[in-house]
Amino acid sequence: MKHASPILKAILLILISFNVYILLSGKTYVYKAIKIGYMQGNASASIEDVSFFETRTVASENGEQWPLGADYNQKKISEEFRARLEKNESIAYTVIQDDSIRYEEYWGVGSRTSKTNSFSAGKSIVSMLVGIAIEEGAIDSIHQKVIDFIPEYKNKKYPYNSEVTVEDLLTMSSGMDWNEGYINPLAITAEAYLTEELEELLLQINFTSKPGAKWNYQSGNTQVLGILLERATGIRLSEYASEKLWKPLQASDDALWMLDHENGVEKAYCCFNSNALDFARFGHLYLNDGRWKGQQIVDSTYVATSLKASLNEQYGYSWWLYNTEYKYPVFCMSGINGQYVINIPKLNLVAVRLGHKEEKKLEDQPKDLIFYIEKIIEQYDI
Repeated sequence: MKHASPILKAILLILISFNVYILLSGKTYVYKAIKIGYMQGNASASIEDVSFFETRTVASENGEQWPLGADYNQKKISEEFRARLEKNESIAYTVIQDDSIRYEEYWGVGSRTSKTNSFSAGKSIVSMLVGIAIEEGAIDSIHQKVIDFIPEYKNKKYPYNSEVTVEDLLTMSSGMDWNEGYINPLAITAEAYLTEELEELLLQINFTSKPGAKWNYQSGNTQVLGILLERATGIRLSEYASEKLWKPLQASDDALWMLDHENGVEKAYCCFNSNALDFARFGHLYLNDGRWKGQQIVDSTYVATSLKASLNEQYGYSWWLYNTEYKYPVFCMSGINGQYVINIPKLNLVAVRLGHKEEKKLEDQPKDLIFYIEKIIEQYDI
Protein backbone atom coordinates (compact mmCIF):
# COMPACT_ATOMS: atom_id res chain seq x y z
CA MET A 1 0.00 0.00 0.00
CA LYS A 2 2.97 2.29 0.69
CA HIS A 3 3.76 2.65 -3.01
CA ALA A 4 0.18 2.34 -4.29
CA SER A 5 -1.17 5.19 -6.36
CA PRO A 6 -3.79 7.54 -4.86
CA ILE A 7 -6.36 6.15 -7.32
CA LEU A 8 -5.70 2.55 -6.25
CA LYS A 9 -5.86 3.52 -2.61
CA ALA A 10 -9.20 5.25 -3.20
CA ILE A 11 -10.60 2.19 -4.99
CA LEU A 12 -9.48 -0.11 -2.19
CA LEU A 13 -11.02 2.20 0.41
CA ILE A 14 -14.33 2.23 -1.49
CA LEU A 15 -14.33 -1.57 -1.77
CA ILE A 16 -13.55 -2.02 1.91
CA SER A 17 -16.23 0.50 2.92
CA PHE A 18 -18.76 -1.16 0.61
CA ASN A 19 -18.10 -4.59 2.11
CA VAL A 20 -18.29 -3.25 5.64
CA TYR A 21 -21.66 -1.65 4.82
CA ILE A 22 -23.00 -4.89 3.32
CA LEU A 23 -21.93 -6.95 6.33
CA LEU A 24 -23.21 -4.48 8.92
CA SER A 25 -26.53 -3.91 7.14
CA GLY A 26 -27.13 -7.63 6.56
CA LYS A 27 -27.54 -7.05 2.81
CA THR A 28 -25.27 -9.98 1.94
CA TYR A 29 -27.60 -10.85 -0.96
CA VAL A 30 -25.67 -8.16 -2.90
CA TYR A 31 -22.84 -10.65 -3.33
CA LYS A 32 -25.28 -12.90 -5.16
CA ALA A 33 -26.36 -9.96 -7.33
CA ILE A 34 -22.73 -9.45 -8.32
CA LYS A 35 -22.26 -13.15 -9.06
CA ILE A 36 -25.37 -13.76 -11.16
CA GLY A 37 -25.71 -10.28 -12.60
CA TYR A 38 -22.67 -8.13 -13.11
CA MET A 39 -20.23 -11.06 -13.41
CA GLN A 40 -22.47 -12.48 -16.15
CA GLY A 41 -22.56 -9.18 -17.98
CA ASN A 42 -26.09 -8.24 -16.87
CA ALA A 43 -27.05 -5.03 -15.10
CA SER A 44 -30.20 -6.64 -13.74
CA ALA A 45 -32.05 -9.97 -13.77
CA SER A 46 -31.86 -12.25 -16.81
CA ILE A 47 -34.39 -14.66 -18.32
CA GLU A 48 -31.78 -17.41 -17.82
CA ASP A 49 -31.34 -16.85 -14.06
CA VAL A 50 -33.21 -20.03 -13.18
CA SER A 51 -29.94 -21.96 -12.98
CA PHE A 52 -28.82 -19.79 -10.04
CA PHE A 53 -31.87 -20.44 -7.87
CA GLU A 54 -33.62 -23.31 -6.17
CA THR A 55 -36.90 -24.18 -7.90
CA ARG A 56 -40.11 -26.10 -7.36
CA THR A 57 -41.70 -28.00 -10.23
CA VAL A 58 -45.11 -27.02 -11.54
CA ALA A 59 -45.98 -30.46 -12.82
CA SER A 60 -47.86 -31.16 -16.02
CA GLU A 61 -49.92 -34.27 -16.72
CA ASN A 62 -51.22 -35.73 -19.97
CA GLY A 63 -49.81 -32.72 -21.79
CA GLU A 64 -50.82 -32.02 -25.37
CA GLN A 65 -49.08 -29.79 -27.88
CA TRP A 66 -51.11 -27.26 -29.86
CA PRO A 67 -52.20 -28.58 -33.26
CA LEU A 68 -50.62 -26.99 -36.32
CA GLY A 69 -52.73 -24.61 -38.38
CA ALA A 70 -53.40 -25.36 -42.03
CA ASP A 71 -51.01 -22.55 -42.99
CA TYR A 72 -48.45 -23.28 -40.27
CA ASN A 73 -45.34 -21.11 -40.74
CA GLN A 74 -46.39 -20.23 -44.28
CA LYS A 75 -47.35 -16.66 -43.49
CA LYS A 76 -43.93 -15.21 -42.83
CA ILE A 77 -43.22 -12.19 -40.68
CA SER A 78 -41.95 -9.10 -42.47
CA GLU A 79 -38.26 -8.21 -42.58
CA GLU A 80 -39.06 -5.15 -40.47
CA PHE A 81 -40.68 -7.36 -37.82
CA ARG A 82 -37.80 -9.83 -37.89
CA ALA A 83 -35.24 -7.06 -37.55
CA ARG A 84 -37.03 -5.72 -34.46
CA LEU A 85 -37.28 -9.16 -32.88
CA GLU A 86 -33.61 -9.84 -33.47
CA LYS A 87 -32.53 -6.36 -32.37
CA ASN A 88 -34.20 -7.03 -29.02
CA GLU A 89 -32.55 -10.45 -28.75
CA SER A 90 -35.75 -12.45 -28.91
CA ILE A 91 -35.61 -16.16 -28.10
CA ALA A 92 -39.18 -17.07 -29.09
CA TYR A 93 -42.10 -15.72 -31.07
CA THR A 94 -45.30 -17.64 -31.68
CA VAL A 95 -48.88 -16.96 -32.75
CA ILE A 96 -51.84 -19.13 -31.74
CA GLN A 97 -55.07 -18.37 -33.57
CA ASP A 98 -58.30 -20.37 -33.59
CA ASP A 99 -56.75 -22.99 -31.28
CA SER A 100 -53.78 -23.85 -33.50
CA ILE A 101 -50.22 -22.67 -34.15
CA ARG A 102 -50.05 -20.27 -37.05
CA TYR A 103 -46.40 -19.31 -36.60
CA GLU A 104 -43.44 -20.10 -34.36
CA GLU A 105 -39.74 -19.27 -34.46
CA TYR A 106 -36.89 -19.53 -31.95
CA TRP A 107 -33.45 -18.03 -31.47
CA GLY A 108 -30.58 -18.75 -29.06
CA VAL A 109 -31.72 -20.61 -25.94
CA GLY A 110 -35.37 -20.60 -27.05
CA SER A 111 -37.18 -23.76 -28.12
CA ARG A 112 -40.49 -25.54 -27.70
CA THR A 113 -39.24 -26.99 -24.42
CA SER A 114 -37.03 -24.20 -23.05
CA LYS A 115 -37.69 -22.79 -19.60
CA THR A 116 -37.04 -19.07 -19.19
CA ASN A 117 -38.26 -16.50 -16.72
CA SER A 118 -41.56 -14.77 -17.40
CA PHE A 119 -40.77 -12.13 -14.75
CA SER A 120 -43.85 -9.98 -14.01
CA ALA A 121 -45.98 -11.87 -16.51
CA GLY A 122 -46.21 -14.28 -13.59
CA LYS A 123 -48.32 -11.74 -11.71
CA SER A 124 -51.22 -12.62 -14.02
CA ILE A 125 -50.79 -16.30 -13.09
CA VAL A 126 -51.10 -15.45 -9.40
CA SER A 127 -54.22 -13.43 -10.21
CA MET A 128 -55.76 -16.51 -11.87
CA LEU A 129 -54.98 -18.60 -8.80
CA VAL A 130 -56.67 -16.00 -6.57
CA GLY A 131 -59.81 -16.30 -8.72
CA ILE A 132 -59.75 -20.08 -8.38
CA ALA A 133 -59.21 -19.89 -4.61
CA ILE A 134 -62.22 -17.56 -4.31
CA GLU A 135 -64.39 -19.90 -6.38
CA GLU A 136 -63.34 -22.83 -4.18
CA GLY A 137 -64.08 -20.93 -0.97
CA ALA A 138 -60.49 -20.76 0.32
CA ILE A 139 -60.84 -16.97 0.07
CA ASP A 140 -64.23 -15.40 0.79
CA SER A 141 -64.05 -12.69 -1.87
CA ILE A 142 -61.81 -10.02 -3.36
CA HIS A 143 -62.92 -7.81 -0.47
CA GLN A 144 -61.55 -10.06 2.27
CA LYS A 145 -58.90 -8.43 4.45
CA VAL A 146 -55.31 -9.55 4.09
CA ILE A 147 -54.87 -9.75 7.87
CA ASP A 148 -57.39 -12.61 7.93
CA PHE A 149 -54.60 -14.70 6.43
CA ILE A 150 -51.50 -12.78 7.52
CA PRO A 151 -52.19 -11.52 11.06
CA GLU A 152 -48.52 -10.51 11.38
CA TYR A 153 -49.46 -7.30 9.56
CA LYS A 154 -51.54 -6.08 12.49
CA ASN A 155 -49.66 -3.05 13.76
CA LYS A 156 -51.04 -0.11 15.74
CA LYS A 157 -48.35 2.13 14.30
CA TYR A 158 -49.58 1.34 10.77
CA PRO A 159 -53.40 1.18 10.87
CA TYR A 160 -53.68 0.83 7.08
CA ASN A 161 -52.14 -2.65 7.40
CA SER A 162 -55.49 -3.90 8.73
CA GLU A 163 -57.51 -2.32 5.90
CA VAL A 164 -55.79 -3.82 2.85
CA THR A 165 -57.95 -6.24 0.85
CA VAL A 166 -57.20 -8.92 -1.71
CA GLU A 167 -58.49 -6.58 -4.42
CA ASP A 168 -56.11 -3.82 -3.32
CA LEU A 169 -53.21 -6.19 -3.92
CA LEU A 170 -54.55 -7.37 -7.29
CA THR A 171 -54.95 -3.82 -8.56
CA MET A 172 -51.66 -2.44 -7.19
CA SER A 173 -53.46 0.03 -4.95
CA SER A 174 -52.57 -1.27 -1.49
CA GLY A 175 -50.54 1.72 -0.31
CA MET A 176 -47.51 -0.48 0.37
CA ASP A 177 -44.23 1.15 1.36
CA TRP A 178 -42.32 -0.28 -1.62
CA ASN A 179 -40.16 1.51 -4.18
CA GLU A 180 -40.10 -0.52 -7.40
CA GLY A 181 -36.76 -0.54 -9.18
CA TYR A 182 -34.68 -3.10 -11.05
CA ILE A 183 -31.14 -1.71 -11.41
CA ASN A 184 -30.08 -0.64 -7.90
CA PRO A 185 -28.83 -3.78 -6.08
CA LEU A 186 -29.70 -2.18 -2.74
CA ALA A 187 -33.35 -1.51 -3.67
CA ILE A 188 -36.18 -3.55 -2.21
CA THR A 189 -37.08 -5.26 -5.51
CA ALA A 190 -33.52 -6.51 -5.94
CA GLU A 191 -33.48 -7.70 -2.33
CA ALA A 192 -36.75 -9.58 -2.86
CA TYR A 193 -35.27 -11.26 -5.94
CA LEU A 194 -32.08 -12.34 -4.21
CA THR A 195 -32.85 -12.80 -0.53
CA GLU A 196 -33.15 -16.24 1.04
CA GLU A 197 -35.71 -14.90 3.51
CA LEU A 198 -38.41 -13.58 1.20
CA GLU A 199 -41.44 -14.08 3.44
CA GLU A 200 -39.63 -12.52 6.40
CA LEU A 201 -38.74 -9.54 4.21
CA LEU A 202 -42.35 -9.00 3.13
CA LEU A 203 -43.67 -9.27 6.67
CA GLN A 204 -41.47 -6.30 7.59
CA ILE A 205 -43.04 -4.10 4.90
CA ASN A 206 -45.96 -1.91 5.95
CA PHE A 207 -48.82 -0.16 4.19
CA THR A 208 -48.34 3.54 4.73
CA SER A 209 -50.98 5.04 2.40
CA LYS A 210 -54.73 4.55 2.27
CA PRO A 211 -55.58 1.35 0.36
CA GLY A 212 -57.63 1.72 -2.80
CA ALA A 213 -56.79 5.39 -3.23
CA LYS A 214 -53.85 5.39 -5.63
CA TRP A 215 -52.35 3.03 -8.22
CA ASN A 216 -48.67 2.28 -7.73
CA TYR A 217 -47.00 -0.67 -9.45
CA GLN A 218 -45.28 -2.73 -6.74
CA SER A 219 -44.07 -6.30 -6.99
CA GLY A 220 -44.51 -6.63 -3.24
CA ASN A 221 -48.29 -6.69 -3.71
CA THR A 222 -48.14 -9.93 -5.68
CA GLN A 223 -45.64 -11.49 -3.29
CA VAL A 224 -48.09 -10.87 -0.45
CA LEU A 225 -50.76 -12.59 -2.56
CA GLY A 226 -48.41 -15.57 -2.89
CA ILE A 227 -48.08 -15.80 0.89
CA LEU A 228 -51.84 -15.37 1.26
CA LEU A 229 -52.63 -18.10 -1.27
CA GLU A 230 -50.39 -20.62 0.45
CA ARG A 231 -52.00 -19.92 3.80
CA ALA A 232 -55.53 -19.93 2.37
CA THR A 233 -55.16 -23.20 0.44
CA GLY A 234 -52.73 -24.99 2.74
CA ILE A 235 -50.43 -26.03 -0.10
CA ARG A 236 -47.42 -24.60 -1.88
CA LEU A 237 -48.05 -22.10 -4.65
CA SER A 238 -46.38 -24.32 -7.27
CA GLU A 239 -48.51 -27.30 -6.27
CA TYR A 240 -51.67 -25.22 -6.39
CA ALA A 241 -50.70 -23.87 -9.82
CA SER A 242 -50.03 -27.41 -11.03
CA GLU A 243 -53.34 -28.84 -9.87
CA LYS A 244 -55.57 -25.89 -10.74
CA LEU A 245 -53.94 -24.52 -13.90
CA TRP A 246 -51.01 -26.36 -15.43
CA LYS A 247 -52.55 -29.84 -15.51
CA PRO A 248 -56.05 -28.71 -16.60
CA LEU A 249 -54.45 -26.57 -19.34
CA GLN A 250 -52.61 -29.68 -20.59
CA ALA A 251 -49.26 -27.91 -20.61
CA SER A 252 -46.80 -29.83 -22.75
CA ASP A 253 -43.94 -29.53 -20.24
CA ASP A 254 -43.39 -29.10 -16.52
CA ALA A 255 -42.66 -25.52 -15.48
CA LEU A 256 -40.30 -24.29 -12.76
CA TRP A 257 -41.07 -21.66 -10.15
CA MET A 258 -38.01 -20.07 -8.57
CA LEU A 259 -37.72 -20.11 -4.76
CA ASP A 260 -35.93 -17.94 -2.23
CA HIS A 261 -34.04 -21.00 -0.93
CA GLU A 262 -34.25 -24.78 -0.92
CA ASN A 263 -37.77 -25.85 0.16
CA GLY A 264 -38.58 -22.15 0.52
CA VAL A 265 -41.32 -19.90 -0.87
CA GLU A 266 -42.00 -19.07 -4.50
CA LYS A 267 -41.06 -15.68 -5.88
CA ALA A 268 -44.72 -15.12 -6.67
CA TYR A 269 -44.29 -11.70 -8.26
CA CYS A 270 -42.06 -13.16 -10.96
CA CYS A 271 -40.03 -16.21 -11.82
CA PHE A 272 -42.45 -18.70 -13.39
CA ASN A 273 -40.24 -20.40 -16.01
CA SER A 274 -41.68 -22.06 -19.10
CA ASN A 275 -41.80 -21.79 -22.90
CA ALA A 276 -43.76 -19.66 -25.36
CA LEU A 277 -46.29 -22.30 -26.43
CA ASP A 278 -47.20 -23.15 -22.85
CA PHE A 279 -47.36 -19.49 -21.79
CA ALA A 280 -49.88 -19.03 -24.61
CA ARG A 281 -52.31 -21.30 -22.75
CA PHE A 282 -52.90 -18.60 -20.13
CA GLY A 283 -53.89 -16.09 -22.78
CA HIS A 284 -56.14 -18.58 -24.54
CA LEU A 285 -57.83 -19.39 -21.22
CA TYR A 286 -58.79 -15.74 -20.71
CA LEU A 287 -59.79 -15.28 -24.35
CA ASN A 288 -62.36 -17.98 -23.61
CA ASP A 289 -63.71 -16.51 -20.36
CA GLY A 290 -61.76 -18.92 -18.17
CA ARG A 291 -62.68 -22.08 -20.09
CA TRP A 292 -60.32 -24.67 -21.57
CA LYS A 293 -61.85 -27.21 -23.94
CA GLY A 294 -65.22 -26.81 -22.28
CA GLN A 295 -63.92 -27.00 -18.70
CA GLN A 296 -64.42 -23.88 -16.57
CA ILE A 297 -61.06 -23.41 -14.87
CA VAL A 298 -61.38 -19.77 -13.72
CA ASP A 299 -64.79 -18.31 -12.95
CA SER A 300 -66.03 -16.29 -15.93
CA THR A 301 -67.22 -13.40 -13.77
CA TYR A 302 -63.81 -13.15 -12.15
CA VAL A 303 -62.16 -13.20 -15.58
CA ALA A 304 -64.38 -10.38 -16.81
CA THR A 305 -63.68 -8.31 -13.70
CA SER A 306 -59.95 -8.99 -14.04
CA LEU A 307 -59.99 -7.40 -17.48
CA LYS A 308 -61.71 -4.19 -16.38
CA ALA A 309 -59.68 -1.10 -15.59
CA SER A 310 -58.97 -0.29 -11.96
CA LEU A 311 -57.50 3.00 -10.71
CA ASN A 312 -55.18 2.80 -13.70
CA GLU A 313 -57.13 2.54 -16.96
CA GLN A 314 -54.41 0.24 -18.33
CA TYR A 315 -54.42 -2.20 -15.42
CA GLY A 316 -56.93 -4.71 -14.11
CA TYR A 317 -56.35 -7.63 -11.74
CA SER A 318 -52.64 -7.93 -12.63
CA TRP A 319 -53.34 -7.76 -16.38
CA TRP A 320 -52.31 -4.91 -18.67
CA LEU A 321 -55.23 -3.50 -20.67
CA TYR A 322 -55.16 -1.55 -23.92
CA ASN A 323 -58.79 -0.99 -24.82
CA THR A 324 -58.45 2.09 -27.01
CA GLU A 325 -54.80 2.27 -28.06
CA TYR A 326 -55.12 -0.08 -31.03
CA LYS A 327 -57.61 -1.00 -33.72
CA TYR A 328 -58.97 -3.71 -31.41
CA PRO A 329 -58.86 -4.09 -27.61
CA VAL A 330 -55.81 -5.96 -26.36
CA PHE A 331 -54.89 -7.39 -22.95
CA CYS A 332 -51.44 -8.61 -21.96
CA MET A 333 -49.27 -10.46 -19.51
CA SER A 334 -46.03 -8.50 -19.37
CA GLY A 335 -42.60 -8.91 -17.75
CA ILE A 336 -39.33 -6.99 -17.89
CA ASN A 337 -37.01 -7.50 -20.84
CA GLY A 338 -40.05 -8.04 -23.04
CA GLN A 339 -41.82 -11.19 -21.87
CA TYR A 340 -45.21 -10.67 -23.53
CA VAL A 341 -48.38 -12.73 -23.84
CA ILE A 342 -50.49 -10.59 -26.20
CA ASN A 343 -54.20 -11.38 -26.41
CA ILE A 344 -56.53 -9.96 -29.06
CA PRO A 345 -60.11 -11.24 -28.54
CA LYS A 346 -61.43 -9.83 -31.84
CA LEU A 347 -58.94 -12.01 -33.73
CA ASN A 348 -59.15 -14.99 -31.32
CA LEU A 349 -55.39 -14.72 -31.18
CA VAL A 350 -52.60 -15.12 -28.64
CA ALA A 351 -49.05 -14.08 -29.52
CA VAL A 352 -46.06 -14.69 -27.26
CA ARG A 353 -42.69 -12.99 -27.50
CA LEU A 354 -39.87 -13.90 -25.11
CA GLY A 355 -36.39 -12.41 -25.07
CA HIS A 356 -33.52 -10.57 -23.46
CA LYS A 357 -34.40 -6.94 -24.19
CA GLU A 358 -37.26 -4.48 -24.32
CA GLU A 359 -37.28 -0.89 -25.52
CA LYS A 360 -37.91 2.33 -23.61
CA LYS A 361 -41.48 3.25 -22.84
CA LEU A 362 -43.69 5.53 -24.88
CA GLU A 363 -46.92 6.61 -23.20
CA ASP A 364 -46.50 3.92 -20.51
CA GLN A 365 -45.92 1.10 -23.01
CA PRO A 366 -42.58 -0.31 -24.15
CA LYS A 367 -42.05 0.82 -27.74
CA ASP A 368 -41.35 -2.74 -28.87
CA LEU A 369 -44.67 -3.95 -27.46
CA ILE A 370 -46.50 -1.19 -29.37
CA PHE A 371 -44.73 -2.27 -32.54
CA TYR A 372 -45.46 -5.97 -32.04
CA ILE A 373 -49.16 -5.42 -31.40
CA GLU A 374 -49.61 -3.12 -34.38
CA LYS A 375 -47.83 -5.54 -36.73
CA ILE A 376 -49.71 -8.59 -35.41
CA ILE A 377 -53.08 -6.91 -35.98
CA GLU A 378 -51.96 -5.79 -39.42
CA GLN A 379 -50.92 -9.32 -40.40
CA TYR A 380 -53.82 -11.30 -38.94
CA ASP A 381 -56.74 -8.90 -39.39
CA ILE A 382 -58.23 -10.63 -42.43
